[in-house]
Amino acid sequence: MRLFFVVNRMKINIMSTRIKKRIKYLLALCAISICASLQAKVNVAFDGVDGRLLDNIKSYVQIANLNQDKDYRPFQIRFFFKRAESEIRTALEPFGYYNVKISSQLDSTEEGWQARYTITLNQPVRLTDVQWTLKGDAKDDSVFRSVLEHSPLKQGHVFEHAPYEQLKTQLLSLAAQRGYRDAEWEKANVRVDIEANTASINATFNSGARYQFGAIDFNAEYISEDLLQRYPRFERSEPFNTASLSDLQVNISESGYFETVQVNALWDQAEQNQVPIQVDTTPNQRTHYRFGLGYGTDTGARITAGYDRRWINPEGHQFKSQLQLSQFESRLTALYQIPGPRPQTDSYQFRTQLADKTTDSQESQLIKIGAAEIRAFKHWQYDVGAYWLNEDFEIGQQSGNAQLFVPTIEWRYLSADERVNINQGWRANFSLQTASKDVFSEANLIRGRFELKSVIPLLDNWRLLARAEIGAMYTNSFEDIPPSLRFFAGGDQSVRGYAYEQLGPEDASGDVIGGRYLAVASAEIDYRFAENWRVAAFTDIGNAMLEPNQPLKQSVGIGLRWISPIGSVRLDLAQAIDEPNNPWRIHLTIGPDL
Repeated sequence: MRLFFVVNRMKINIMSTRIKKRIKYLLALCAISICASLQAKVNVAFDGVDGRLLDNIKSYVQIANLNQDKDYRPFQIRFFFKRAESEIRTALEPFGYYNVKISSQLDSTEEGWQARYTITLNQPVRLTDVQWTLKGDAKDDSVFRSVLEHSPLKQGHVFEHAPYEQLKTQLLSLAAQRGYRDAEWEKANVRVDIEANTASINATFNSGARYQFGAIDFNAEYISEDLLQRYPRFERSEPFNTASLSDLQVNISESGYFETVQVNALWDQAEQNQVPIQVDTTPNQRTHYRFGLGYGTDTGARITAGYDRRWINPEGHQFKSQLQLSQFESRLTALYQIPGPRPQTDSYQFRTQLADKTTDSQESQLIKIGAAEIRAFKHWQYDVGAYWLNEDFEIGQQSGNAQLFVPTIEWRYLSADERVNINQGWRANFSLQTASKDVFSEANLIRGRFELKSVIPLLDNWRLLARAEIGAMYTNSFEDIPPSLRFFAGGDQSVRGYAYEQLGPEDASGDVIGGRYLAVASAEIDYRFAENWRVAAFTDIGNAMLEPNQPLKQSVGIGLRWISPIGSVRLDLAQAIDEPNNPWRIHLTIGPDL
């Protein structure tokens, strides 16, 4: 018995050893299989959709966004695969597709897993009933009605979630901008009937009462309350609008009186639907000095220095002066400015200028003293005034002294999408000057000038810049008219390819003496090839003439533009094609395109 027991025990041990080896072998195979499956990748394809539908599905479905650096087990892949169908339906509902059919297939390949979903969209849900109800003061506000009228959520249109949510947000934002402080959505219900493939909207927006502007309190030193109260373009008890407060802050900031300006609506102090406005300021440095170095092909190298008195007295009077020294023309200007009825745009100015100019054909020294009233309305600005001119000059073989009293009027129009780097816009200037021997002048004169310039967008990154300028004068004694009032052409802002004021009638010695008439035109196409760079091709044509039927001079050229924070820096190479040997000339200018 004992021997039998021992034998059986030996058999059991032998069998146990064999089983363990087999289990270890099977476990090793399973481990290899599991490791292979853990390293498998998942490729996902969606058929039947494209564009924004496909983009939304890819961003929403989890199996399409698995971490490629993470290992997943087969049961996890199958779980993500099965759940994807409901995720696809959810991703398509915001676009109006509620009756989507999906067939799917998951395959295991040597490269990993391949998941494919074939999507049939069917017809989208369409709106059969749309009810927007306005309550409160907004029901009589044309701006709110316009928003609802232009909404894409109309009967018969596909119901999409985004326009619906955007409209709800837009009305709340509009209410905050227009003074509906207590506005809220009382009801915003959407019912979708999947079987009928229809949707209905029933929403009520209660704006409550619209608040009005209350008293305006300026916290400002040194500047009078009377002047500051002329800056707001709204009156007390007018309907509230945040845009008016933004304009007020910008206008006061640009006055130069203050370093910082903060405009706040004091809602917690509102009474009887009127909200008081508080303007907090900190004073600017009263005196401002300016220095600069520059170069332009018209002026040559130049040095500028300026002295400004940002306010002289509590009434906000200002003084500005600048000295410019350059190779060809130096000048000293001084300006005393008094704020007008609308101080952000209107003013009364007293101006003085001393200038010394030397070119190849002329020398002049002038004194100009004048006064003007400046008014602006929207895009328009006009300047009405007069100045006294005393100018000593030598031009060609002629020399003299001119003393003229010149009444002037000028209209300016500017419309542009940007203040500095302009992609679309146009500018127009018209000026008229007169003088009479009967009114402190040595000659009779009527002089007019008109300039038009536009920037027109063409294809992507392409622009057309067009410019035209004409001028004419009537006088019975042209030789008594000083160079500053005669017409010349040529230079950076005129006909490129020619030097500054090179074009015009010549005397017997070949010196340019200026003309009675001016005609200049330019066409330029540029292309934006990088974020801050453009290349350009252009042609200019024009001349200054004694008679309007005299020939014009033309040039062609190419240019490079750097789009800087202060405007385009332009480097042009122009050829004067109407001159002997077709000479080339380089031009360098800086500033806005209009």
